[in-house]
Amino acid sequence: MNKRAGVEASERIGIDVERLADARGDEQVEAERRPTIEELRLALVHMSGAERRLRGRDHSRPGELTHAQIRALATLGREHEMTAGQLARSADINPATMTAMLDHLEAANVVQRHRSTEDRRVCNVSLTPQGWQLLERKLARWHSLWEDEFSEFSDRDLKAAARVIDRVTELYDGLCERLDSAESKHDS
Repeated sequence: MNKRAGVEASERIGIDVERLADARGDEQVEAERRPTIEELRLALVHMSGAERRLRGRDHSRPGELTHAQIRALATLGREHEMTAGQLARSADINPATMTAMLDHLEAANVVQRHRSTEDRRVCNVSLTPQGWQLLERKLARWHSLWEDEFSEFSDRDLKAAARVIDRVTELYDGLCERLDSAESKHDS
């Protein structure tokens, strides 16, 4: 992206580029940093594309779980019991998709749904014993894959990477809030 396109993109989402440049101060440091930031941005774009491609090829096969199902079940494994809505939010899946997913997982005896004892209107979801076994096998394989792939990096490097990814997540969420806010002002 050239500098003018970057400025135009920033203006579209409401970032005051001149104020941002003044706040940053030393232009020499900024000039030295920009290629590295651009390298990070491109790496994240490529990562997002790879995840999208993986999700596109990730279809349910008999006896297998999709990555979305594993993500949801891992969340359920940590919490032990959740409502479908809580599970959908924590696994970043829309509620309708979560309901369909739970229908399949319940039919496969991986999860069970039951009414809350405190509030009969609430339906909780938990793993069955078979679901726990399946989750443990899948997570062991998944963790092994990650350990093998990232064994060359120190814990310090991995913690730094996690901090950067968390910051990018905050950036994206902040931009979403700004866009939502601008959209609601525009609709008023």
